[in-house]
Amino acid sequence: MPRIDYDRYEILKQTDGTIDMMPFVEISQSTSDLSEVWVRGRSRYDKLALKYYNNPFYDFFIFMANPEYTDQFDIPDGALIRIPFPIDRVKLEYETFLKKYEDI
Repeated sequence: MPRIDYDRYEILKQTDGTIDMMPFVEISQSTSDLSEVWVRGRSRYDKLALKYYNNPFYDFFIFMANPEYTDQFDIPDGALIRIPFPIDRVKLEYETFLKKYEDI
């Protein structure tokens, strides 16, 4: 059974336990990325994350890679969804962005 094994807010946590505001992180395109055709009523980001990353809790990476859709319920049937891949590259890009953001 999948479990939460990655704390996406860890970098933003302060010593007093509060969390800084999350900036929007757009995951850049790569030749290693994959894609999937969206089937309205059946597709969901968590299902795609489970299929490609073996963990549904990585769905936020797919959301960040598709900024043209602010809500997955508004994605039109037949839209091509970008799956940033592999997950290690995606995590590194995400963490690098947040570390730079933290230094500002």
